[in-house]
Formats: sequence, C-alpha cells, structure tokens
Amino acid sequence: MRLRDQALDTRPFTSDNYFQRPATQVDPPDTARFPSNHVRYSAKLKPVEWLNAVHVRMQSGPLSIERAVLAAFDRAHPMDACLGTVEELTCLRSALVSFVQGIDRNPHLLGIGRVLIKKILTKQLAARCAVLTFYSENQSFIQTHGKLRAPFIITGLPRTGSTLLQRLMAEDPDARSPFTFEMESPVPPMSQDGDPLSDPRIARSGDALKLLADIAPGFLEKLAESPLWSAAEFEESYIYMMAHNGVPVMDAPNAGEEYVQVWEQGRYHAPVLRYERIFFTMLDAYRPAKSHWVLKAPGYAPAFPWMAKEYEDARIVLTHRNPLVVLPSVCRLMESWCIAFTCDGFFDKHRFAKIVSEILKPNLSVPLQYRRDNPDRSRRIFDCMYDELFADPIAMVKRIYSWFDLEVTPAFEQRMRAYLDNNRQGKYGRHSYSLQAYGLDPELLLESNYEYMQQYGFTIEEGVRSKRAMSLR
Repeated sequence: MRLRDQALDTRPFTSDNYFQRPATQVDPPDTARFPSNHVRYSAKLKPVEWLNAVHVRMQSGPLSIERAVLAAFDRAHPMDACLGTVEELTCLRSALVSFVQGIDRNPHLLGIGRVLIKKILTKQLAARCAVLTFYSENQSFIQTHGKLRAPFIITGLPRTGSTLLQRLMAEDPDARSPFTFEMESPVPPMSQDGDPLSDPRIARSGDALKLLADIAPGFLEKLAESPLWSAAEFEESYIYMMAHNGVPVMDAPNAGEEYVQVWEQGRYHAPVLRYERIFFTMLDAYRPAKSHWVLKAPGYAPAFPWMAKEYEDARIVLTHRNPLVVLPSVCRLMESWCIAFTCDGFFDKHRFAKIVSEILKPNLSVPLQYRRDNPDRSRRIFDCMYDELFADPIAMVKRIYSWFDLEVTPAFEQRMRAYLDNNRQGKYGRHSYSLQAYGLDPELLLESNYEYMQQYGFTIEEGVRSKRAMSLR
C-alpha cells in the first residue's frame, strides 16, 4: 500500500480530547485559570471566524487543514524512500494524520489559528520536499564533500540552560551551528565564502514576522519574553527537523491527547533523524564546519535510543534542572504559543499543564532507560547541571571540552566572554510562573518523576521555592 493511499479518518468531533474548557463553567469566571487571549486580532479577520463557525458545526469546510497538509507531505514521494522503510515512513505519516485530524476536530480553535497552523506546517513540509529534491539532484557532491563527524548534541528538559550552552559552544571558531534562517529556508545551502549575516533569507524571515505582528499584535511580544528568537541566531535543530516532517511540538496540545500519545510513542524518530543527517550533510557540503557541528534541542531526549544509533560518534550533553521548576516554566512558554490560536476564555491552564506534563515525561525517562541499558556508553554523555552552568558558564564549557578531550583555545574563550557581555540573563524579559498557577501538585510530580529527581538530587522544596521564571532554557 502506498503511503498516500491511506484512508482518512472521519470520526466526529469530541471536546474531551482537548485541554480547552469554557470559562463559563465557573460563575464568575476564574480568570486566573482561564486567561484571556493576549493576541489582539484585527477586526478585518472577522469573516475567517464566520467560516470557523461553519467548520465547527459541519466538521469540515474551507478551514480544514488535513488534505492540504497531507498533500504537502506526499509531494516528496518517492524521494523520501531514502529516509527509511515503508513501515517507518507509514508510522511518520500516521503521526502527521493524527496531528492534522486533531487540529481539524478541535472545536475551541480560532479560525485564524487554523489558518496560521496550516500555513506554518505546509511551509515546513515544502522545505522538506525542497531538501529531498536538492539532495536527490546533488547526492554525489553532498556525500563526497559533506561531513557530520562527532557532532555535539545538547539535549534534556526544556528551560535547562541548553540555549545558553549551544550559543556559547557555537562561538568555537572551529565549530558550526545552524542558523534559524538555514532551517526555515535551507535550499540553496550557504556557500563557504558567503556572509551569513547578509543572507537575503534573513530579510524574508523578517517580512514574515512583520506580517504576523500586523495581523496578531501581542503574539511576538509575549514570545519575546523567552530566549531571543532571531533569523540570524542559532536555534534548535531537531524541533525544525520534526516540523519539516509533520510532527510539530509547540502545537501538540492544540492537537489533543490522542496526538500527544502518538507523539510520545516516538515511532517516527528513525526517519526524522535520517532526514536530519541528510539535511546537515547537505549544509556541510557547501559550508563545512572546520571541526564539528553543535546541535541542540530538547526533542533529542525522547529520541535518545534512535539518536544514539544514528549518531554513533556523537558527543552528547544532557542538561538538568529540577522538573518542579522546569514544568511550570515550560507551561508558560507553550501557553504563549497555544493560547494565541484558542478562542478567548477557553484556555484552561490546569488541563493544559496535565498535557504538557505528559509531553515532558519522555525527556526524563527515555535517557535514563537508555543509560541503564547501555552502561558501556556512559563516556559519550556529559551531565550539565543548570546551577553549575549559570554559576560559571565558561568553566562549564571547559569541563565539557575536557570530558571529550578537546581544548578551549584563547580565541574561543574570548568570544564566549564577548557573548556573555552582550547577552545578559533576562535581557529580553521574563515570564512569571508557579506550580500553583497551573494546578500542579508537587507531591504527585515527585511521585511521577521520582527516579529522575533522586538520581540528580532534586527536591520538592527547591521546586516550591521557585516563584519566578528564568529567561534562558
């Protein structure tokens, strides 16, 4: 059976699958639990919401994303055969089907939310098709000149200092880390003699952000309270690779619990990681790293066994922070994204936190299990503690380099100091968050994450004491 011949699921909507609940369940409404949407959409978008009302009532219509998104995925067939077996690619496409059907069935989404999700996802799938086409046409050159030897892969829980660590380690003159614009618009790859900061794709990315700011005032401002997002900055690699393959992370709660369960199973990781290797081998062929690549994303942690197999020579850095501190911080970050697509007053922080808790569980359990099963591979992994990283970031990088028998040169250290001088913590704002705001019980969290917290010496008291957010992951 060809992948694109799979039948589409036409089951009816059900609101039980989603985190959103109407604030009218409480009288007067509990605005702390059911916050208002911080995005102020233009009144010109009102006709889109009329179409959305029809979509919800008829369970179909012009705002449905399913057929357009699946068509965008299928355009890469049969070039995507290089990513895995028919069974593996079927698992990947099934995850995408689960996502788009979850979005289409969600009765609590705004019409403009459906439009934006469709636009973002089809653009990412178009990038996948472009990469596979370019690779197919230039495979001999890419395989001859592209190298991806012993990359650094930084992963762990989100909000654990991995952004700071990646951007410091990318200051190594011999290293290469992917720019955001390279992952958004990867073809054609940058040449060796090109200036990354003058690449025209940066301006095009800025135009897209300006359009988003015009139609959705408040969206980017809230996201800017997290680490700086910029087309010319280094960003998370695997979150883009997953989005290119139709398994997005940030919109997972909006797609509902069924998609979250499929996402947790991770049966799609093998083809996504093979796509990633092709992707970075392609970039390296045209603009090579002198020594190694620095890749970072929390999404590698749930994919740990597949990642360790695909990158047998990888130097893995696992970042750690108390889950009781991390969880409300991640909830606040993902809320900034998901609430923008939700009808005003329907965002339920307590139910949302339960779904986010499920999404994060594999980040803790999967690396632990891998290390139990493969004790002989412990030398490939370095544990980076959040407090130690922020106490002395440069000393932490030196420890990591020493662990992997590398040297921090004077030029590298000077560049790291310059980066720290220009990027102080909290420069772009801070989130505020707490366990209580998301209805999270610290005792239950301890019970569900006991092995991890015991392994790394984290306590309930530390988590409960934390009252404010940190702006770096």
